[in-house]
Amino acid sequence: LRSDDAKRFGGFVARLSAASRGERFGRGFGTCPPAMLLDLVNVDGVRHAAFVATLKLDDDEEVIGEARYDVSTDGDCAELTLVVADFWQGQGLAEPLLDRLLEAARDAGLRRLVGEVPSSNHRMVRLLQRMGFVACAQGADRPVLRMERGVAPRLPQAPALRPVDVLRRWLNNQLFQFGF
Repeated sequence: LRSDDAKRFGGFVARLSAASRGERFGRGFGTCPPAMLLDLVNVDGVRHAAFVATLKLDDDEEVIGEARYDVSTDGDCAELTLVVADFWQGQGLAEPLLDRLLEAARDAGLRRLVGEVPSSNHRMVRLLQRMGFVACAQGADRPVLRMERGVAPRLPQAPALRPVDVLRRWLNNQLFQFGF
């Protein structure tokens, strides 16, 4: 998500059903005030990261999904939010958005992601469970599940072998098999 996406993102929020907007922003949320919209699109990619899925139109793009995290004050954990446009819900869009968010959290050195999900949002609860999140607590004042998942650190990768190294290894194995 970039700052020049403000108009597209504002349109996305406006097109969400009242139920979807309520689950993302809180019950009773109407239109997105300009100041809030600016805060939502101005992310630094480390402490505040946001990714959107877009649909290519003739000469523009339409935002159809959003996943974001905001790092907590301890710097160890981040709260995630995820919403997909009503028409696109249930079509496999949330999982790649969440995958990308987890990758960014890993790159930022975060240890865990948490999200609060209305317990009535069964699709989101099931998605998060499939993605390795566990329900930790339910809010006493409202029916909300706190879903949490650890973010595994990125493992160092072995350097890629050059084609000539692969050939040498194969030749050595062939010579060894024939006793040379």
